Amino acid sequence: MKKALLTSILSLLTLMVSFGQDKFTVSGSVKDIKQEAAIGAYVLLMKDTILIKTALTDADGKYLFENIATGSYYMSASLMGYKTFNSDTFQLNASKQMPDFILPQGDNALNEVVIKSLKPFIEVKPNMLVVNVDNSIVSAGSSVMDVLQRSPGVNVDNNDNISLKGKQGVVIWIDGRPTPMQGADLATVLRSMPSNSVDKIEIISNPGARYDAAGTAGIINIKTKKDKRFGMNGTASVNYGQGKYPKYGAGLNLNYRNKKVNVYGNYNYAYRYWFNHLKLDRRFLDTTTAHKDEQQFRYLQDNYALFNFKNHIANTGVDYSISPNTSIGAAFSFSTNNFEPDVENHSEALGSNNALLYDFNTIGHHDNYYYNYSGNLNFKHDFDSSGTNLSIDADYAAFGNSSNQNFVTNYIAPDGSKYLPDYYLKSNLNGITTIQSIKADFTHPFKSGLKMEAGVKSSFAKADNNPLFFEMVDGSYELDPKRSNHFIYKENINAGYVTFSKEGQKISTQIGARIENTNANWEQLTTNQKYDTSYVQLFPSIAAQYHLSPKHDIGLTLSRRIERPNYDQLNPFKYFIDKTTYREGYPYLKPASFYSVELSHTFNQRFVTTFTVGVNKGVIVEVIQPSETEDSVTVQTNKNLNQMTFVGLSGAYPFQITKWWNNVTNINVYYALYQGNIANTPLRNGKPTFDLNTNNSFMLPNDFSAECGLYYQARQIYGYLDVNALWMLNLGVQKHLFNKKATLRFNIQDVFFKGYPSARSNYTGYQEDFVAIRETRVANLSFTYRFGKNTVAPAKRRSGGAEEEKNRARSGNS
Repeated sequence: MKKALLTSILSLLTLMVSFGQDKFTVSGSVKDIKQEAAIGAYVLLMKDTILIKTALTDADGKYLFENIATGSYYMSASLMGYKTFNSDTFQLNASKQMPDFILPQGDNALNEVVIKSLKPFIEVKPNMLVVNVDNSIVSAGSSVMDVLQRSPGVNVDNNDNISLKGKQGVVIWIDGRPTPMQGADLATVLRSMPSNSVDKIEIISNPGARYDAAGTAGIINIKTKKDKRFGMNGTASVNYGQGKYPKYGAGLNLNYRNKKVNVYGNYNYAYRYWFNHLKLDRRFLDTTTAHKDEQQFRYLQDNYALFNFKNHIANTGVDYSISPNTSIGAAFSFSTNNFEPDVENHSEALGSNNALLYDFNTIGHHDNYYYNYSGNLNFKHDFDSSGTNLSIDADYAAFGNSSNQNFVTNYIAPDGSKYLPDYYLKSNLNGITTIQSIKADFTHPFKSGLKMEAGVKSSFAKADNNPLFFEMVDGSYELDPKRSNHFIYKENINAGYVTFSKEGQKISTQIGARIENTNANWEQLTTNQKYDTSYVQLFPSIAAQYHLSPKHDIGLTLSRRIERPNYDQLNPFKYFIDKTTYREGYPYLKPASFYSVELSHTFNQRFVTTFTVGVNKGVIVEVIQPSETEDSVTVQTNKNLNQMTFVGLSGAYPFQITKWWNNVTNINVYYALYQGNIANTPLRNGKPTFDLNTNNSFMLPNDFSAECGLYYQARQIYGYLDVNALWMLNLGVQKHLFNKKATLRFNIQDVFFKGYPSARSNYTGYQEDFVAIRETRVANLSFTYRFGKNTVAPAKRRSGGAEEEKNRARSGNS
């Protein structure tokens, strides 16, 4: 099979090269009426009515188009505050230096930053969807998790697992570096992370071979703010929110940039109260033939947890241009999250006839401190003006946590007397994960128009967790060896990739392959259990884009990706909600493989419709199952199912309804069939479902603007869970002040308080219904002030080498 694949790849490459023809460059400069460089101008190269290429001008106002075929073209250049310049048609049969484009002054241009239109909350691009957080009115003052829940195709379930277009296995990146966490721990970080620290969120559903192979559902990249203006400048912001509980925060971003050096630093603080009101109805059923599915025992439980997230985020970095072709840079980040949740649980234990046997109350007072710090060193060199370049990244990161839990449970008989002695449990959950990574990427375009990209990467990760549990016995705490453990996980991944791409007037193609060698082992010191594995896997990807006509484009992508268990999912330590309910990792999880095909149609360069078919072998799912070793105890963990088969149709449609009203509507219709057997429960279940996300932006007089967004998720099946529908309506308004240097925003999220999940899960001998009421309805007021120079230049962002590992290691750390 591998030999046949290699033969196909070589054949396709040969075919691509055979289509080669003479290619030329088109270059020039864009200036304003003062003959000064127009930095960040948007330049289009057109052939008839077909858009061929786009470019942004650099710090000198220059642009460059490479590998352009012979033909007749024209160009246009635009920049905010100026009228659009359109060139005459010209014939290209040799490399051409264009005369300077002079942008005419706009009718209402200002000396400072001019905001002529409201950037849409959601932008549709050929290879991704972009959520413009910084421009969103309804996102002001909220958390990053709140923004994600309103993003197209993104869903967050009751256990805080994030899915994309109905598929689990999303990898979350922050500034091009994956965060190594999932589930509740990732949600903790995202809920404590203020939205005012974020510029945009990129949603990439089918990444190519250049990306790490992890992430069966794709990548969500959260890009934090980094000022793009020359000189000394910055942004200061404050916000206050009120739901059931208050939230407030502040942030400061500073940046200095000239033609050689860019130095930046930012700090954000957030204090956010957040609650989770979880109601459970848990029924343990008879599995014998005579009384099958009759109730034997039942818990009715009411859990209320109040979190007070105190989050500090700091970033700093420097980029330096050694020469016009060579640059180096360094970036450092540090964040902490401290919270002391108070948890109250009231439970009723009922018999087979629902008669009260006893009830119990659990009070929990916890102290959690999560932290992470990371550093990146980078180097980039351009060998020539054709686009041949080399970039190198070295990364180090550490993610740690120190958590103390304290539980007290008292048992009460129906007559009010003590049913059982009070139960005391406390724990010290300490752990740290470290990641070291180095990668190199090389790009080389050929004269035929073919472009090659290749790279190598090596990463080393170690997760060391030592959770200790203590029970009170005869008035003093003693170590509980059944729950305590010391778990150490080590992993080394070595990878290499190569892609070839070719852009034509009618057909653009890309073919690539990534190979990854994984070496992993873990050791459970308490029980002396060990596990060691090593494997090599190939991840091919093929993409083609066919230009049918000026208004219609067809795209096809084929790829294979992998979902590796994160370090927390493998660690078998227990995190208790109460004595009857806990979460634990499963060290025997295996990687899952996802094979997918996407066929897309783009109309008028704006409206994108995508049909997806995929198969996930060994899909990893979150399960809430009865314990296999304890009676009347429920365990939340992760397990492998045999397979998940996915068929979906998604659409992203931006509409300009009037000059002052923009709408972006995203809809996903899909069917996911889950097959497997967990907890002696055969599964073959699926259900057609859909989600809808529509956002409206309104430009109003006197520098006012407004937003109205609606999100709806229909009833869906996820493994053993049957999840009920939910929806949210969000409203917001903003006003520019002080000659557009400041912005005041007010919004209300989830106006009707319908955005929390509820579901039912069924297993052999067990049924559970739950509703998780959360603080989704919040009113926010925020104020942002921009100061300093306003000359804009394209900013360089580094995408470090520890991408996938960080995304997995933060699970259990933040």
